[in-house]
Amino acid sequence: MADDAGRTHYFVEEPDAPSQPREISAEVRGKRLSFVTDRGVFSYGHVDAGSRLLAEQMQLPEDGDLLDWGCAWGLIGVVAATLRPELRVTMVDINRRACELAERNARRNGVEAEVVCGDARTALAGRDFDIIVSNPPISVGRAVVLGVMDHAAAALRAGGSFWMVAATKKGAKTLARELEARFADVEQVAVSGGFRVYRAMQPVAREDDADDR
Repeated sequence: MADDAGRTHYFVEEPDAPSQPREISAEVRGKRLSFVTDRGVFSYGHVDAGSRLLAEQMQLPEDGDLLDWGCAWGLIGVVAATLRPELRVTMVDINRRACELAERNARRNGVEAEVVCGDARTALAGRDFDIIVSNPPISVGRAVVLGVMDHAAAALRAGGSFWMVAATKKGAKTLARELEARFADVEQVAVSGGFRVYRAMQPVAREDDADDR
């Protein structure tokens, strides 16, 4: 789907593009993985640089619960489940085709993961996590990205961390300030290829926290 400026985005329940699956392989953190991608889902036919950087940089606990927010075809969630078999991985996306691919790719790589299809803020209401990772859909607009941050701040367990990647040219530094308004501890952990990875911890108490859960 394209927005009013003609930019393509994939934050829709049912993509318009006809299905045309394409298989790819990728080595991430020393693991050779295989994926099926498709039109109408973010990062068709390749591993995008931002998601790769996030997958390479995220620091995973040995166990606990991880949420991949806006999973697309499942790169980050599958990498996490491959590296930490004891980690309970949940992947969520509003795009139904993306969810189908994420489930397929988890099976394809021999890992267990729960895939939830829908708006994370409602589909996962009341659930909390030890680590949340996201390459948020910045092309959809600022409000959606801020919603990702708000949900992460509300859904993190004590001691948990939120990891986010953003393109420098698409306002990463501004988004970092928004993170600082929601978390007491924000660190830029990597800059590469026009992308920045941030780790945020210690959510700041906000009046609307109860509404975000």
